[in-house]
Amino acid sequence: MRLAKCLCCIPLRVGVILTGCLFGATDLIIGSYGLYMVIRREFPDNVVEFFRTMDTLTCVACFTGTFYLMAFNDLMLIYGAIRKKSGYIGPWLMVNFVVLICTMVTALVSGIAIIRIVVLSYCMFVVNSFYDELTEEDD
Repeated sequence: MRLAKCLCCIPLRVGVILTGCLFGATDLIIGSYGLYMVIRREFPDNVVEFFRTMDTLTCVACFTGTFYLMAFNDLMLIYGAIRKKSGYIGPWLMVNFVVLICTMVTALVSGIAIIRIVVLSYCMFVVNSFYDELTEEDD
């Protein structure tokens, strides 16, 4: 099953570009906030509690790097949608499938994760539909 449009009237290609922008901006903001915490070496209590058995600085630094890599992956998605190159879209789907699984695990800890699961699932459906459309054209 695949979508013909994104959100009723938006073409799939535009929906994929908007998805890349949405997730790219979110990942960049979260990564920048993590970098800010690492530089200042000040962490909110809930972050310290979340990493209570590990070094908070190291964990936040690793997550910061991960979010910056995901933002780069989102840029690849946007480029792939603009140029209609499925080779740039496939990696986004693979990375975000892993992110979806990890987010499902953390949904037990945070209610906000449930919103991310719903949005990410729909966006993956949109991107996968566009990816299928592109790969059919290549065949």
